Amino acid sequence: MSEQDQQPYVIVERRASGVVAFLCGALVGAGVALLLAPKSGRETQADLREGARRLREGTGERLTDLRETLGERYDRTRDQVETRVDDFRRNVADRQQKAGEAIKAGKDAARQARSDLEARVAESKEAYRAALAEGEAPEDGDEAAAAPEADESAGDADGGASRE
Repeated sequence: MSEQDQQPYVIVERRASGVVAFLCGALVGAGVALLLAPKSGRETQADLREGARRLREGTGERLTDLRETLGERYDRTRDQVETRVDDFRRNVADRQQKAGEAIKAGKDAARQARSDLEARVAESKEAYRAALAEGEAPEDGDEAAAAPEADESAGDADGGASRE
């Protein structure tokens, strides 16, 4: 035999909690108390009825209190949720408004830039036509020489998307 086989065995038994034993003991104690009570059977029955009535009333009161407490908590929680939802909706509406204002500002800036570009192109065309009318031929690389081409590309630069 090995040394391990010679060691004593330890067995651990797990038992249910003491609640079952307590309840059994309480029932046995109540039964013994009824049997050995100095009161008559009728008096004991009356006492039992009175105890049951008090228990019922106490339970009813506790249930009423519990319903009221739960109702108050429900109302308070519902109000908090409604407040948070309203705050969220206001926040979304504010952000939508700010985004709309930013888009409008961007469109206005694009229109202004287009107007400025069209004005510069018109000025370049006029300068080019004036130079041609006076008989001066513009040199290569002169800004006025590129004016007709700039006019055509300016009209197509945005694909006509900003024209309303």
